[in-house]
Amino acid sequence: MEKLQKSPDYAVRGSVSSIVHIRKFLTLSIGIVVVVVGLGVAVFASIDELASLVPFEMEQSLSHPYTRALPSNKMMDEYLQGLTDKLLAVQKLPAGMRVRTHYVDSSDVNAFSTVGGHIFVFRGMLEKLPHENALMMLLAHEIAHIKYRHPLKGLGKGVVASLMLSMLFGTAYSDTVDKVFHDTGLLTAMKFSQNQEIIADEEGMRTYYQYYGYRNGISELYRVVENNQQHRVSGLFYPGMRSAISERMQNIKSHYIKEMQYDRHPLNPFPARIVAQLHPQLCSENIK
Repeated sequence: MEKLQKSPDYAVRGSVSSIVHIRKFLTLSIGIVVVVVGLGVAVFASIDELASLVPFEMEQSLSHPYTRALPSNKMMDEYLQGLTDKLLAVQKLPAGMRVRTHYVDSSDVNAFSTVGGHIFVFRGMLEKLPHENALMMLLAHEIAHIKYRHPLKGLGKGVVASLMLSMLFGTAYSDTVDKVFHDTGLLTAMKFSQNQEIIADEEGMRTYYQYYGYRNGISELYRVVENNQQHRVSGLFYPGMRSAISERMQNIKSHYIKEMQYDRHPLNPFPARIVAQLHPQLCSENIK
């Protein structure tokens, strides 16, 4: 009889013990969820800082399948890359960061930098530029975007977070990242913020001055962009400089207008072979 009387006590103690274990499990689970959510919020809040931690080699590997498939113009690619290399000599980039510049045979008035250190300059843009100095300013501006990892940040927080997770846990790049490139393609310009554009403007102008020793010729690039910002060809603008271009022109003038007014250094024309490529009709008329 005593054993029968004690059995309910054992049942109660067992039940209490189960409840305690359940509470511990729930507390631990909730704690894990809170930590994971907190980390997620922290990652998204500091995405700009985290993007700079993604190895540039990882960013390059994303673009390799797309750059290999691009049509090329050897003479134009070599010309643009030669100018880019001259600027890179004074615009110091982080170790391991490389920049490749590509010519795009399209009438779109366009040029932009994208992930993996690639710059694309369209024939339509080159045809509008009055001299090589304006092209150098354009390249310096786009190199600055790459230097500060603006194209990677422009992919969006979800993509950068996926890259960070794959780097931390050693997994393959997520389907999210691959889908972005599959859907948009490499020849899709990033959308940079106004602050990023100002950073690229200022860095580009510093590099231009370091290379030439003067600022004459800078404003011509912005005039071309300003004159064409409402001009649309195949739905494309020149997004690298389209955001509030008038305001940025005023910012440039407020800093350098006095120097530009009295700066009369000679500007470099495009080489004859480049003019022949861009304006074959002019060469035909000269021959006649």
